[in-house]
Amino acid sequence: MTAAKARTKKPIEFEEAELDDVIDIFRALSDHSRVRILSALTRDDSLCVSDIAESLEMPISRVSHHLSTLKMLGFVRSRQEGKQVFYSIDDDCITDIMKRARDHVAGN
Repeated sequence: MTAAKARTKKPIEFEEAELDDVIDIFRALSDHSRVRILSALTRDDSLCVSDIAESLEMPISRVSHHLSTLKMLGFVRSRQEGKQVFYSIDDDCITDIMKRARDHVAGN
């Protein structure tokens, strides 16, 4: 174990009541489409559903469904302008988790 890893090793304990919420976070991030949508939202301050669908080459209905799930979990927020709904990241912890996962996979 390197000195850096030894330094950062701290116990992570969960209260029983927290476990379901923690599992919900990882369950949400286990979906390929949701991670791609969140990634797209990190590149812009906000995007409308149709722009996300077009950039990810996904059906609007599928993007909308995933955005509803992400909003319910508090990962994203929405605002309506006329007939369009714009989404943006609402929880910096999620982007931190995604960045750490990417760094882990990259070996950083």
